[in-house]
Amino acid sequence: METNQGMVGVEVFKLAPGDINHLFRRSELNGNSLSFFSYNAEQAATSSPSELFKKLSESPQFRQIALRLLQPDLKIEFNSGGAGTADDKYYALLSADDKTVLAQLVNSDGDILLLLFPDGESFLRWWTDLYASTGMGAYQNVFPNVMETEVLVCALHCVDIYRRSYMESMLDYRSGVDSSLSIQDFVQLLKRSLASRDKRWLLPTMFEITPGLKNSSITLNPEHMKQIGELGFITSDANDVTLAERSRIMGTEFITSWMGGFGWQATALIDGQERSLSRVFLAPTAFTNHLISFEAAQAGKTRFRHQAANRQELLGILSGWMKALCGAAGITGSGPSTEPTPASPQAARFCSNCGAEIRPGKRFCTACGNSL
Repeated sequence: METNQGMVGVEVFKLAPGDINHLFRRSELNGNSLSFFSYNAEQAATSSPSELFKKLSESPQFRQIALRLLQPDLKIEFNSGGAGTADDKYYALLSADDKTVLAQLVNSDGDILLLLFPDGESFLRWWTDLYASTGMGAYQNVFPNVMETEVLVCALHCVDIYRRSYMESMLDYRSGVDSSLSIQDFVQLLKRSLASRDKRWLLPTMFEITPGLKNSSITLNPEHMKQIGELGFITSDANDVTLAERSRIMGTEFITSWMGGFGWQATALIDGQERSLSRVFLAPTAFTNHLISFEAAQAGKTRFRHQAANRQELLGILSGWMKALCGAAGITGSGPSTEPTPASPQAARFCSNCGAEIRPGKRFCTACGNSL
């Protein structure tokens, strides 16, 4: 991962893995369930801190970093991969003491790399500069409403089928692309796709790198096929499916310019318990940034919202998202100062009881029934 882009005002530290015990002992923190680290008193007593630890221990930011690393109030887990890009995992950690954000990574030497950003806005600017596409102007809205995740599964499967058919036509030296298949083949290919875990394809990538998404209950029914037909992905009859214009357009987009996938999940301690507050997948292309946010529904089901945004629009959306997260986690003054755009996903609220995202206009949580 490149870390030097957009790094103005960012404090950079490194720690050897064994330094964590000395961080616990020096800070006198106990840690919490959001932290990845635990204190080993025996190792702390029988080892010495590395030279890397000295710089951090003498820094005015020592307490800020120790709180976020060992006892965070909000944790955002990021995964990246897909489209031939290298797999990566890293974290953003926030605490209620002030507005700084700590990014926790592992460098090529196996050291813990720590980037302390002044606030959420500077972190998000760094992140979007690294990963988001600049975009190419207005992009037609694909999914106009919040819909069941099964609709997204079918739609992305259509995109992958078009990519597959296009590549097969190239291997066979054919100018045309086979766009029709039986419903039985459509379903069998879908099962193979999800079981493959192959991150060269869009649909498996989304499930593999979006934390917790594989735990969702996915049950397809004819209504989902009808909906992707209404969205322009397919035409169908009783036996066959034919890929339509939307599958061709998005299939070509992802063949020519898919830049990889990024999935993340925000978790906070609410009333002493870990709560998943938000789950998001991003697929940038040269044309736009496809931002897909998931929300919990009843009986283990999920729904999704899709937004297409250029880099600046995405920054505004994510700023509103982080501000809402901080509010749900009880972190005041830590969210970015940037005002969210009108399209900000779930810029709304989160349930104080279960952490589920609340759609605008609701008076109670649809996940747990808590009154708002």
